[in-house]
Amino acid sequence: MPAFKRALLCFAVAASWASTTTALANSSFDSFIDDTTMDGRLRTVYYDVDNKEKEKNKTSGAWTGALWLHLKSGYLADFLAIGGTFYGVTKLHMDENNSHAYQLLIDEKKANGKMDGQGYGKLGQAWVDLKLPNSIDHISGHIQVGRQLVYTGLISSSGSRSAQSTWRGYKLEGQLYDFDLGLAFVDQMSLRNQAGFHDLTNFSGKQIDRIIGGELAYTFHLADDRKLRLKYRNAFAKDYLYGHNGEVKFETPIAGDRVLTLGGKYYKTKKDGDLWEGNAWYYPAFDDEATACNLFAALDLDSWHFEAGVSHVKAETSQEKEGKNPDGSPNGYVRPGKYYYDYGKNTHGIWDLNTGGFAEDMIYDGETVWMIGASYDFSTLGVQGLELGYSLHYGSGMEVKDKATGAKKSTSEYENDFHIVYKFPQPQLKGMKFKLKYGIYRNDEDLRKAINKQENDLRVWLDYNFTLF
Repeated sequence: MPAFKRALLCFAVAASWASTTTALANSSFDSFIDDTTMDGRLRTVYYDVDNKEKEKNKTSGAWTGALWLHLKSGYLADFLAIGGTFYGVTKLHMDENNSHAYQLLIDEKKANGKMDGQGYGKLGQAWVDLKLPNSIDHISGHIQVGRQLVYTGLISSSGSRSAQSTWRGYKLEGQLYDFDLGLAFVDQMSLRNQAGFHDLTNFSGKQIDRIIGGELAYTFHLADDRKLRLKYRNAFAKDYLYGHNGEVKFETPIAGDRVLTLGGKYYKTKKDGDLWEGNAWYYPAFDDEATACNLFAALDLDSWHFEAGVSHVKAETSQEKEGKNPDGSPNGYVRPGKYYYDYGKNTHGIWDLNTGGFAEDMIYDGETVWMIGASYDFSTLGVQGLELGYSLHYGSGMEVKDKATGAKKSTSEYENDFHIVYKFPQPQLKGMKFKLKYGIYRNDEDLRKAINKQENDLRVWLDYNFTLF
């Protein structure tokens, strides 16, 4: 081949390679930009927690307004994405008799010594995401690094307040055939009522270096659209606590769109080192370990959803802390131990037993709790987007000690929970949702004096979700 032709061929090959590389690079970069999304939420929240036994004539709550802004890129080269979320929260109202506003806002003391929750702004999420290519069969997964939401193992974020609580760390999620797996490592948290990220601590203020959580689940797809799902989750807070959870859930259609769900859950948490002091929120929790088991059932029947469950808790404690009289003096009634499912004072842990009310968890030592509830979707009656629900929770068997005589008395508690959800169907109000929860928590006299609690709990949300691009 003449030299001229060889040079021309080399030039053509090089030009073709350069053109292809540039096209691929441009295509990858275009996906990174073109698939970028920005959306958000406007939220207003009102909390009124009225404890009729403690700090009479005072409430714990507030009314806030909030803005969430989420930005997420597309994947560069089907591999890398970035994202973040800004949260801004402002106080709209807080009653002068408010004892504290911890449910929605950070607490700060004014010059007169009263608590006055303030608004805040924060960059709650800022992460880099690396994922496996879509071309790999039967395997998918990604790892996310930075500030982020985490619902992995028994580590949890929370989105039920003015802003979301987020963690700093690493999160891996993946799927291998019908296996779902997850792993998380976290070392700081920004709670749902505060600005900034903070080290994890126990209730004496000592630092917990890290929490690691993992999960593994497998779904068996059976004949006639039935499913059996097995799930395991854990969390390890260094020198503090470690916990395990197992779940079995069976789903079967029974006629048309009607679905019956049956299952069971088991929780266990145990002391892992000297950072665990046997208490939570300054009350006795358990000495060395605690367990909880739960059986549950659900039935979706046309527009109805029915639920039922029963749980039993064991959380023994040797610590004795008395309830208080109205003047603040001890009244001689010693509270029972209690399951603790977080992994530090400023952390959240996953706890998903359906027997707990939202005003009171009902997880005292020796307690057996029963739950029954129902909700109805009014769409079939022409009221699109409206759902009403009610549940009753009743717990008994926990013992309160009379410190003067040493006698123990079996006690009980119950809670009535109501909820309303309305998703606005009107096109001009698309993305707007109203939600109200109201819990009425009551107990017998011995337990009430020991825990200083009998409560009405009202929580209201109005959200507007929007998309910018």
